Amino acid sequence: MKNESCRLCAHGEAEVTLTIGRAPRNIQNLLRKEDLERDNAIKLEVRTCRRCGFVQIPPVLDDTYYDDYLMATTHSVQMQSYQQKQAADFVQRFELVGKKVLEAGCGDGNFLNHLKDAGAVVYGVEPSQRFREIALDRQHSVEEGYVTAERALRDGPFDGFVTRQVLEHVPEIHGFLTGIRRNLCDGAFGLIEVPSLEKALQDHRYYDFFTDHVNYFSLDTLRLALTLNGFEVLDAYQDMFDEYNVALVRAVNPPSLDGIQRTSSDLADDLRRFVLDQHEDGKKVAVWGAGGKGLSVLASAGIDDLDLLIDSDPHKHGRYTPVSHVLVQEPTPQSIREVDAIIITAMAYRNEIEAMLRGRYGFEGTIAVLGHRLEFAKDAL
Repeated sequence: MKNESCRLCAHGEAEVTLTIGRAPRNIQNLLRKEDLERDNAIKLEVRTCRRCGFVQIPPVLDDTYYDDYLMATTHSVQMQSYQQKQAADFVQRFELVGKKVLEAGCGDGNFLNHLKDAGAVVYGVEPSQRFREIALDRQHSVEEGYVTAERALRDGPFDGFVTRQVLEHVPEIHGFLTGIRRNLCDGAFGLIEVPSLEKALQDHRYYDFFTDHVNYFSLDTLRLALTLNGFEVLDAYQDMFDEYNVALVRAVNPPSLDGIQRTSSDLADDLRRFVLDQHEDGKKVAVWGAGGKGLSVLASAGIDDLDLLIDSDPHKHGRYTPVSHVLVQEPTPQSIREVDAIIITAMAYRNEIEAMLRGRYGFEGTIAVLGHRLEFAKDAL
């Protein structure tokens, strides 16, 4: 059978690793007597990604399945105690008292009650009409429908979020998590809970696999899913007798390269000006370092009139730099004596090179190094 692409990492090798010959089509709907003749078992194929290890099954449920979903655990005293403590710990740890907290997939609003009791200002979003009506009867603010990458929720942005026992149902993992992220304040905190794959593997629990759950997260793949969608994982652990995997996260922005963009312009200007000023004063300028950084900075600054380019690597001697076309030479006492200023571009070795210049070669001229701007050795000031 043809392998399918992994829905987490998009690798094309999610292969069948477990087959259950007789499985129910879904686990929500218990049958009436008159439905029995039309009921048939299905074959369930569980797939594992060869690259990231994510365990998944192809969706078989109708797109409208969760519009009328009803499966609650609020009748359990044990679960109520667990959720109450979980909500209180989350709100207290991340100082969310008086702050806006969203529950994505809030069900009947039971966990919203616990968050509210802990001091949060709570909001929910829920696709199931039956669940949503119960939550609304509990006086919660609950939006209808699904979280998607494009959807802006009316009460956002939120200072925190919770999604419990939801992500395992969601075929569009990235759309769901991206949708949550877009509705959060920068630095917002979150709690994500899913069934534990580790527990299923440890106890050989084939009965943990069924069509309602299309995703089976280990702690590692849960971290991966969250990291890929704009969250820093602060903690990840098993809970509820190891039945659940829980992650605590913070919303983060992608790294900004704006500062580097500015530096590329400022540093190039500094280098050109420094070389020009030195030449106008009748002085000679060298660069030490024909590695990646040196080649990059010479090319971007448009410097092709250096008096000397030196590097300690003998494999580079006699070759020319790309773009700037400067000859790379061996550092010698004579060549160093003939220049008045040296710019160090081999940043990892700057201290070693500077000590070598001042000590072994007795260089008394100006030493400059790359920084946000062109910087000068302290003893040259």
